[in-house]
Amino acid sequence: MKSIGLPLLGAAASVLIGLACAPAVHAQGVDASAVVGEHGDWTLQQREHWLDDRLGKARDDGSVDRGEFDRVHHELSRIRDDEDRLRDAHNGQLTDNENADLEARLDGVANQIHWLRENSFQRPW
Repeated sequence: MKSIGLPLLGAAASVLIGLACAPAVHAQGVDASAVVGEHGDWTLQQREHWLDDRLGKARDDGSVDRGEFDRVHHELSRIRDDEDRLRDAHNGQLTDNENADLEARLDGVANQIHWLRENSFQRPW
């Protein structure tokens, strides 16, 4: 009887510890069951559209001047063109490396837009 009781007690303790940790994970806003990449489930096209919209808003509210808008918008267009060219070369598909490269380039554009908006592109000189 004692030999069955100890493993059963250990198993029950493990379950209780696991249950005690679960609310802490959810209280922090983290879904432990979700396995999502760094960019969530956004497609490249969705990210490109969102960034283009953010850039337009920054131009419209004056936080980005026309020259910086043109430069970043041109960079975003190059990413779209490169994506189209790569997809055409592979029957509409991208390799993991190509996708990662495009994602990194979009991250760079996002960082530029963020920096420009935060600093309202005011030159210190």
